[in-house]
Amino acid sequence: MKRILLPLSVAALAFGAFPTAQAAAAEVLEARPTSLMKVLSDEGYKPELRPGDDKTQPSIVLKASGEPLYLYFSGCKEGLCRRVTASSGFEFPNDKSHLAKTLADWNAEWYSQAYEDKDGVYLDASYLLTGGYTKVNFVEWLGTYLDDLDEFGDRLY
Repeated sequence: MKRILLPLSVAALAFGAFPTAQAAAAEVLEARPTSLMKVLSDEGYKPELRPGDDKTQPSIVLKASGEPLYLYFSGCKEGLCRRVTASSGFEFPNDKSHLAKTLADWNAEWYSQAYEDKDGVYLDASYLLTGGYTKVNFVEWLGTYLDDLDEFGDRLY
């Protein structure tokens, strides 16, 4: 008798090793600043919407750990946006001699990106909204960014 070996993925599907479609049932929210305002409010933040104008895209400002956090939207057309970028700033460290290495080391290891500007040091991370997003996924992403922010502050100073 000859045995037929099924590829692992086919066998796993046949025997129910993968989770059911329950995860797919999450509500997909429209990629609008107003929907993110609601998500942030539901999570206990007090977001302030800045609607933008002919020259600027919308943005949201809120406080996280007592410090301002900016969410900048980009690629917005007819109220739908393609991306939101979280950005927070830091004062320059007293000793700037190791700043370039600190930023380079961070950017080589982490998803969020650090850079120096004339006003200080910033940490940014982008979240793609194209096609919509789920509340759970966005909240998890924001939590990860806030964790990165704490870790970056520790490394910077």
